[in-house]
Amino acid sequence: MNKGMLAVLNESERLLVLETEKSELAKLDEDGLIALHDRIRRARNKYSGQYRRGGASKVSAKGGRGKASQQNQRARDKAEAFEDALSRVSTALAAAARRSAAELKAERLEAA
Repeated sequence: MNKGMLAVLNESERLLVLETEKSELAKLDEDGLIALHDRIRRARNKYSGQYRRGGASKVSAKGGRGKASQQNQRARDKAEAFEDALSRVSTALAAAARRSAAELKAERLEAA
């Protein structure tokens, strides 16, 4: 995560995004990753919605989407930061799910 993306986030949002660093994700089990995924997704959806609503409301006043988007840069930057974080958590969650599926398969084969 680059420093520019973190600069637009407030302290609680920054801490949430920092939970998605590789070293932090390695500490979580599958349930923890699912909970983190949900929190990150809610934040991403919040700022994506704010960006879309804010841009849509300014289009008629500004005369076009391009001009309106400049007024809504902060929400777009926050949505992008959470999108990157969500990608990292999704990747870690998929790997954890594959591991647990392999463990379950091995247990079933051993029991049979």
